[in-house]
Amino acid sequence: MNKINYEQFNECVYQETLSNGLKVIINPKPDFNSTYASLSVDFGSINTVISKNQGIKHLPAGIAHFIEHKLFDKKNYDSSDRFAKYGAENNAFTSFNQTSYLFSATTDFDDNFKTLLDLVENPYFDEQKIIKEQGIIGQEIMMYQDDPSSRIYFDTIASLYSESPLSFDIAGSKSSIFKITPEELYDTYHQYYVPNNMTLVVVGKVDVTKIISEVKGHFLNLTTNNSIENLKKIVNQEIENSLVIPYKKTTMKLSTPKVGLGIRGPQINFFGRTFSRYELSLGMFLELIFSEDSDIYQRLYDNQIINDSFGFDFDIEDGYQFLIFAEDTKKTEKFCDIILAEINDCLVNPKKIESQFELIKNEEIGDHFALMDSIPGIANQMGDRLNDFTNVYDEVEIIKNLSFNEIIDAAKNFFENSQTTRNVII
Repeated sequence: MNKINYEQFNECVYQETLSNGLKVIINPKPDFNSTYASLSVDFGSINTVISKNQGIKHLPAGIAHFIEHKLFDKKNYDSSDRFAKYGAENNAFTSFNQTSYLFSATTDFDDNFKTLLDLVENPYFDEQKIIKEQGIIGQEIMMYQDDPSSRIYFDTIASLYSESPLSFDIAGSKSSIFKITPEELYDTYHQYYVPNNMTLVVVGKVDVTKIISEVKGHFLNLTTNNSIENLKKIVNQEIENSLVIPYKKTTMKLSTPKVGLGIRGPQINFFGRTFSRYELSLGMFLELIFSEDSDIYQRLYDNQIINDSFGFDFDIEDGYQFLIFAEDTKKTEKFCDIILAEINDCLVNPKKIESQFELIKNEEIGDHFALMDSIPGIANQMGDRLNDFTNVYDEVEIIKNLSFNEIIDAAKNFFENSQTTRNVII
């Protein structure tokens, strides 16, 4: 077991990788009353291929989200009821490239921890229960389809990566989920829910040695799946080969149109701390221009180019990176043109934002310190395989050492090789 000390924060993080590849990360917090545990699988909505009969089989969109729902529903009980019995709050979520199961509790950690492991380890996919779940998720999909804010986000991503695994909603479509069969669920589960594709994180008032012993008892005899990386390469290639749809308009009879400006960056080819530095650098570049404290933001706000509905979000993963700006405005084209012009101007004339660099850097460090007061916040910032498990404590040191030139270089890497789309809902 590897123990990493962070003397500046009076913290230590334990990391262990079992012989079958399962990554275990524990941050003991003896002065806290609560404990948070999450078991994550590097398997999300984009992972729509499995090995089958010595070939590759494509799966219905939404199958990762479907498995997330169905793992709670065992033959004779529901895992949520067991968490409730032991006083825990539990949840699960599926993203483009990950599915996570988690709980938070102040008592009965051992029972809740065993419930979490049982939840993920023991699938039960019954045909009748699947039919019932198809109806439930079908209603959920329709709800999101009727939500303009959800639509502008996912439709913009779909335009950036058309006809690829990223072009589908995380939950799939009504037609795709009704194609899911018990056999496909079991096949998919057994190929992706394997130790070398999982990460366990525990933060709180816990006994480190006891957790490691419990985990080994559950997982050590489970086998790995060495074909996972090949499956992910297939998906990444499909994403890279996808085309950008430059413009799309959808009618939902809104009083004020919504616009999404999507920017697709090139696929990354770096990992570990280099990835973390890049991600933090790009985020700080965007904050220098578009945070509410920036001079540019205030000028755009005063000139009514942006308003209180304005927001942006970026996502960088192995296989894709994109940035989305969104706003409610009747001047959709003007909004997009000016946002792109401001970014380009800062890349050509970076000195116009350099004076606020130290301010933004200190604010970012302050945000990280604030995060350290939250057990879930710490747990969710323990890193992943892409950044070699760079955590919230590591990131503070990285931010301190970032230079202004480094964030400009990161921005140029993203924007100078980018493609754009404009998505409008009226």
